[in-house]
Amino acid sequence: MPLIESRHSNLQCVPCQEPGRPIQIDQLRRVRKPVSRSKSGVQGKVADVIHGRSRHAESQNELKAFQILVATAHADSWQEQPFTLEYHHEGAKHRYTPDILVSWGVRQDVVEIKDDHEAALPETQARFALISALLAGHGYHFRIWRRSEIWAEPRLTNANLILRYRRVPVSPPDRERVRRAFACTPACTLGTLCAISKTAVPSVLRLVIEGALHIDWWAPLSLESHVGVTPVGRQTWPCLPAGIAPMPREDVRCH
Repeated sequence: MPLIESRHSNLQCVPCQEPGRPIQIDQLRRVRKPVSRSKSGVQGKVADVIHGRSRHAESQNELKAFQILVATAHADSWQEQPFTLEYHHEGAKHRYTPDILVSWGVRQDVVEIKDDHEAALPETQARFALISALLAGHGYHFRIWRRSEIWAEPRLTNANLILRYRRVPVSPPDRERVRRAFACTPACTLGTLCAISKTAVPSVLRLVIEGALHIDWWAPLSLESHVGVTPVGRQTWPCLPAGIAPMPREDVRCH
């Protein structure tokens, strides 16, 4: 397995670019196979139609986290269990495999999913403080994504509702009518947008999954929900970091 080395640690990933170069997430595979049902009480898959693949979750927390990522993050790319970090601490060799690696432009976040009580343990905080510093040496940001954050409402309910429409096709005429609807205003309600663009609600919500349109994830979804071409409402991770432009993709344009 190829290595990417820094002064105090190295990363193992499959496949990998030349040593010292940033990892291209869309070229990575899991460093280990998903845990089978015989070894885990919970396992599931999330269809990520934007990136054309299924995401394998090994717990309910991961399953909900992946649903949030697919629906709301608009990430350029992301990968489950992307690499293994090997390091030495207090005379012993350690290995750490993160749950997710998420990329927006040049920003790459390494994410560990944890129950709140486990994340609050002093030994957990000490371990991940060390891991965060080591990953910074490789150019990555680190965060713990707690269960309470993943399951927070109404975002989770909104995400699951919108994901029902992830396979809805959006025709070029629908995209053009939506684009024209926003020609004179940066935002309007979902009901108003559908009325003036003559576009069905499922098609509009499919554009939200693509990142061409945005809603306020922290308000219950209805025909009165605000829809815009730029982020709407409170911005909470995972979301496009301020000052970071997403990579252009032909399939997420309204026009």
